[in-house]
Amino acid sequence: MKKTLFAALSAFSFALFQAPSVMAQPAPAAAAAATTQKATPAMWVVKDSDTTIYLFGTFHLMAPGIDWNHGKVKTAFESSDTLRLEIANMEAEAPIIANLMASKGQLPPGKTIYDGLTEAQKSALGTIIAQSGFPPQAIQQMQPWMGSLILAMGLYQKLGLDPTQGVDKTLDGLARAANKPVEGFETGAEQIGFFANLTDQQQKAMLVSTIEDWDQATTMLNDMIDAWKTGNADKLGELMTTSLRTQPELAKLILTDRNERWAEWVSARMAKPGTVFVAVGAGHLSGPDSVQAFLKQKGIASSRVETK
Repeated sequence: MKKTLFAALSAFSFALFQAPSVMAQPAPAAAAAATTQKATPAMWVVKDSDTTIYLFGTFHLMAPGIDWNHGKVKTAFESSDTLRLEIANMEAEAPIIANLMASKGQLPPGKTIYDGLTEAQKSALGTIIAQSGFPPQAIQQMQPWMGSLILAMGLYQKLGLDPTQGVDKTLDGLARAANKPVEGFETGAEQIGFFANLTDQQQKAMLVSTIEDWDQATTMLNDMIDAWKTGNADKLGELMTTSLRTQPELAKLILTDRNERWAEWVSARMAKPGTVFVAVGAGHLSGPDSVQAFLKQKGIASSRVETK
């Protein structure tokens, strides 16, 4: 199966997907799962004599009924002094994210999302928008990056993936209930900036991928979630990052550079005693440019924790 840039780009990187208010129109709520399915996602640990840092890969949207918070994952989280997410306090960030998407995600007067597309691509995009349930006029006035993300989030929610069930959001709630400090690597404004600052060419490539890969996105997303639930980090990394690397500049911006910065933080944090539970999009903890790979370059070893 072709690795779709659209699904990989939209699904694995950005905690801003947890902010329901960014949706132009909420998707119908999925029915509650009748049974609970146990998941054993991958986790790693970096430690020395007085510092322990867990690295846990997440999905920012999740279907109900997936039980991942058990065993060694639960023990690691509960033993940690601090939780560190991509974005801390998503509830406070949500309106900021929504306002930025509204202001930075709109095209100038006289422009539409269809500009620069072939006739076949315009026709296909029109069909996708019609099927999405979003107002066509609203979508066609969006920047290509914004339209791609909104359509993707709508599709994922129609498939039963819910931002309120996201792994990061769940951990955030558990931490706050336990009076555990919650920190963030980035802000919502920074994450919006990654997309808003894409070149016109990069935005067009993202939109074209959305159009061309729409019919495959459901299968790829299901494969990614299955790999995450079974802790198959190698498969997850291949699914999530192979297609992204077909555009090296984009991969550097939203994957490689961020992973390097986060590894630098982990390296510096090792000088301070304590236990930290780091939870970021699972794609950041797999593949040759993972956080662990950058830690290895610094001489810091990480080891896989058996969570089954």
